[in-house]
Amino acid sequence: MTSEKLQELSKIIASGEATLFTGAGFSSDARDTAGNGLPDSAQMVRELWPLVFGDDPPDDSTLADLYDVALLRAPERLRDYMTSRLRIGDGELPRSYAAWFSGPWRRIYTLNVDDLEVAVARQFELPRRLRSLSALSDGPSSESSELDVIHLNGIAGDDPRQVTFSTMQYAARLCMRDRHYEQLIEDLRASPFVFVGTTLDEAVLWQHLELDRQMTGNTKRPHSFLISRALTRARQMLLSHHRIHWIQATTCEIADDVLSSLLVAAGIRETEPMQHLVDRHPIDAGGPRRG
Repeated sequence: MTSEKLQELSKIIASGEATLFTGAGFSSDARDTAGNGLPDSAQMVRELWPLVFGDDPPDDSTLADLYDVALLRAPERLRDYMTSRLRIGDGELPRSYAAWFSGPWRRIYTLNVDDLEVAVARQFELPRRLRSLSALSDGPSSESSELDVIHLNGIAGDDPRQVTFSTMQYAARLCMRDRHYEQLIEDLRASPFVFVGTTLDEAVLWQHLELDRQMTGNTKRPHSFLISRALTRARQMLLSHHRIHWIQATTCEIADDVLSSLLVAAGIRETEPMQHLVDRHPIDAGGPRRG
């Protein structure tokens, strides 16, 4: 991490104009309702196989194909699986999550299906109420005092057909314009982004960026940052071409070195766990209950 990049990152977050965008790596320290770590793609393949094919020996089927077949052969078991494995339980979460969700973000987009923000709101006192939205079932985000968390691929507990995992689901998304992605592109055109837990290889995102470029000719956007421990050289150059600059760091390091200082400077006291409230008065993140 260079001091110049950290200073610029701190500046754009403090402005209140930045948008947070999270991917799978952002939720890696969270656990499901049974206390297990959230599954990565390889783990989901191992767990979905018996839902579809029972005790048959596994082959090299992809997650996308298994999900499509599970939708056809075992939709109810698939829904139960998604609800149990991709919903965050009440196990103690790292305080760094509270710092991230306490930031003065314009809004938050996530590629993740898990409901991490709901669990964070249960455990910590946050400066703003969070509102969970699914890009596959809810209307566009609107300006309000709440902080919108927009799940671009749906939310665990939704109908499995309203979560984007499979080959056919991605194909359907690529066939049409998406109102939430259009809003995302408008935000990218107008304000800086902070990308965390992703290397930005999402096809639907790049589709809408290219459609915007072809329609408007606009390629200049505010400078943004991507936070990750590692990034290939080619990906660095590609993202830099789109004014997205890499900061080599972990989410915990940015929470400690940047976000905590910003919250103190803004007069927001350090977020405290609300476990006593969790035990007596469970709360959600402000969005509609699902599942």
